Amino acid sequence: MDASKLELPPNVIDYINEERSPMPPIADPDQPLRLDSLRLVRLVSWLEQELDIQVEDQEFTAENFATARTLGQLIVPKLQRPSEAPNRLSAAAHPSL
Repeated sequence: MDASKLELPPNVIDYINEERSPMPPIADPDQPLRLDSLRLVRLVSWLEQELDIQVEDQEFTAENFATARTLGQLIVPKLQRPSEAPNRLSAAAHPSL
């Protein structure tokens, strides 16, 4: 299956496939990711650093990280949100705003 049909950015799929090694690459959006707890923590850290998204404590559930589809449902909306950081920076730089 084409990685673009997995509903995740290609760099996320690449990262997951590297973490899953030596298991075969993810080919189906409903295929279990099968990441152990350490790999899940590393994935969340990578997502937060590389994609500049925040995974909230209540979102850190087995269901959200079970498959590429469920992970996509968690992070894709976060990628589409406009960042609030520039607004906070603008307000700090210009107190009258």
